[in-house]
Amino acid sequence: MKNIIKSLFFLFCLLNNFCLIGQYVIQGGERLEKEMSRNSWPRDTLEYARLCVHYRQLVRKDTLIPDEYETSEMILQIGRQISNYTNWIELHNDSIVAYELKNTDESVLAIVNRSVSRTYKSGDYQTILKNHPEGRTQVQSRVFFDRYLYEEDSPVFNWQLEKEESEWLGYKCRKATCTFRGRHYTAWYAPGISVSNGPWKFTGLPGLILRVSDARGDYVFDATALYKVTWRRPIFIWKRPQEIKTTREKFLKAERAGMANPGFNIQASGKVKDVSDIRKKFPYNPMELE
Repeated sequence: MKNIIKSLFFLFCLLNNFCLIGQYVIQGGERLEKEMSRNSWPRDTLEYARLCVHYRQLVRKDTLIPDEYETSEMILQIGRQISNYTNWIELHNDSIVAYELKNTDESVLAIVNRSVSRTYKSGDYQTILKNHPEGRTQVQSRVFFDRYLYEEDSPVFNWQLEKEESEWLGYKCRKATCTFRGRHYTAWYAPGISVSNGPWKFTGLPGLILRVSDARGDYVFDATALYKVTWRRPIFIWKRPQEIKTTREKFLKAERAGMANPGFNIQASGKVKDVSDIRKKFPYNPMELE
């Protein structure tokens, strides 16, 4: 039943012009990004990226299964004023499907099946726009079939700079630590890359964050590639009129309620009628504990 629900969910997303998300092997990252950067569903271009950083994001969803992680291939697009952190396939899958529909002789069913396969174990589906609007951070996320959007004042991370050094992706990095919304983090940033940014909501260090993890090992972000953007790579936001505009606190409350009673929330969407086989409760290990 769980597999059927997942398949229905991704098909529903595709047929309703949602952007599918998923894990994808990046090959020739810059070339492939340029190839797939096509206009597709309606969107607002906010700025153009100057630097792109790919991260492998690991999340321990269930604390009772400590060796099991959800893996997501994420990308951070950095412009002059705005940055966007999102799933690589969330950004490109609709363009991949459109390209295949136009340039191959394969059946629509085959293309859709491949899209579902590509997104089945997709991982994280949040989009985090920093400094949009100015001084604010905007988050797009979802709970089952419901999409949410909230804004908050750009978070302040009270980093403590350490003397310890390491190396990541060939860059000399320095250590920094902080406690933020219930978790203690250790970050490694590259002073040689004078960009105060990083994965997720992280920012505020004198250099680009290439690695960060919390003390429990529940959340790990590792940079896997970075490159300057030499073409007009838009940083955009999807126009999704069906999104529920809310606050961070209300979103976390809705997410927690959804995980505590998934059957009720899925049935309330009207997309799946028989929820008798759905687990009564999903594991819930949010990044923000406060």
